[in-house]
Amino acid sequence: MTGFDSTWLNAQYNNRARCPDHGVTFERWGSASAAVRERMSRRLDVSYGTELNETLDIFPAARAQAPIMVFIHGGWWRSLDKHQHSFIAPSFVDAGAMVVVPNYALVPAVGIADIVLQLVQACVWVYQNIHRYGGDARRIVVAGHSA
Repeated sequence: MTGFDSTWLNAQYNNRARCPDHGVTFERWGSASAAVRERMSRRLDVSYGTELNETLDIFPAARAQAPIMVFIHGGWWRSLDKHQHSFIAPSFVDAGAMVVVPNYALVPAVGIADIVLQLVQACVWVYQNIHRYGGDARRIVVAGHSA
């Protein structure tokens, strides 16, 4: 982009600086997510690859051939984890959809291009394997937060 310096751009993209109480929000997400993992049917840390953090969590729906929502967690590519985002599963599972939350390596251990490729690999894995968990690979939606 032209006309914007790096300080201005960083200020625009740094949501934590704009939300001073973000720590409270992260704690709430973590607590809610832990409760979800305790009470819901789930398959945690299913491998979709062999590299750093290439695992995903699956929250199956009660019905067979369920549509799938792949939810990509946020964190500015640099922080957070799939375990802090399990809280999104109940509403979708209750509505009849399966939820899949992939993890990925974080910057600076890898670059954003590497992360994008990991997430593509996760989606390919879902397409090829989700039938084993009751999902319909013809009905996949990818959504997410921040990243």
